[in-house]
Amino acid sequence: MFRLRPVILFLLCVSLAACSTRSAASVGEPRVAHAAGGEPSTLTPPPTSFVPTLPPEWTPTPFPTRPSPTRPPVAEALFTATPTRVPCTETQGSVTQISFPSDTLNYPMDGRVYLPPCYAASDQRYPVLYLIHGLNFTDAQWERLGAPAAADALAASGEIAPLIIVMPRDRRDARLDRAFVNDLVPHIDANYRTLADREHRAIGGLSRGAGWAIHIGLQFPDVFSRIGAHSPAVFNGDENDIRLWTHHLPPDQVPAIYVDIGEGDSLVRSAVWLDQVFTWFKVEHTFLLRPGAHSEKYWSAHVPEYLRFYAADWRFPTAAPAPEADSPDAP
Repeated sequence: MFRLRPVILFLLCVSLAACSTRSAASVGEPRVAHAAGGEPSTLTPPPTSFVPTLPPEWTPTPFPTRPSPTRPPVAEALFTATPTRVPCTETQGSVTQISFPSDTLNYPMDGRVYLPPCYAASDQRYPVLYLIHGLNFTDAQWERLGAPAAADALAASGEIAPLIIVMPRDRRDARLDRAFVNDLVPHIDANYRTLADREHRAIGGLSRGAGWAIHIGLQFPDVFSRIGAHSPAVFNGDENDIRLWTHHLPPDQVPAIYVDIGEGDSLVRSAVWLDQVFTWFKVEHTFLLRPGAHSEKYWSAHVPEYLRFYAADWRFPTAAPAPEADSPDAP
């Protein structure tokens, strides 16, 4: 019994020493320092850094990329071709008043211009008819007689080609003939889309206006290809000139001529005399003597017939050619 006690004590000491060693290791060995001759210093644990445990990095799942739409191939011509015009549905033309300076008259020339339906919506060029009113009337007379309305109806039915009608005002100036060819015709050709040649110009009038049409048309056959004289009043002093102009008409510039008058008209002798002059010089012409008087009732009844005569050789217009570099565009 007494022999075992030293052995047991030895084993107990060894056990206690091992436990003490394990305990010191588990604390991380913070040893207590003793200051010389003083109390043990306060234990200051070493700083520790808190490192949070993060979940695995989250990577968002991208949305599927929408493919860019594929534009169908487009022919180059679609961007360079002239756009298709919308069909015009106009059935009536328009009449506007004009006034412009005349170098011949030294005062403005006034008048009215009829433009056919769809003029503004097209690029066509048109023949031109010049109609002169009678004595004591104005440029409104031919519009009142129904010339624009008749032009609308006849063109719509295909009986005549669309045309421009110019109705100038006669201020009883003897220089009107020169103003016509030097000022009026150039002004119309420069400001409207006309077929600017004699084959596509006609001149006509009633009463005194018919006298002017004969006077101007025979004197300038290179400007007008058709002349209409409705109930004509031949000017005093024009008789010899008319004979001379008729006799010297160039063979390739003989105009088509139309003369008509009512049987009850006081100017029948004037119309009959014109018929005789043209017959004598073998100039083809139309002469009509029929019921009626010197009145607007007579003229308005025959306006469609007059227009058929003026437009007899005119065909439906074609596209306007491109203007030259040094000439302004006509509206």
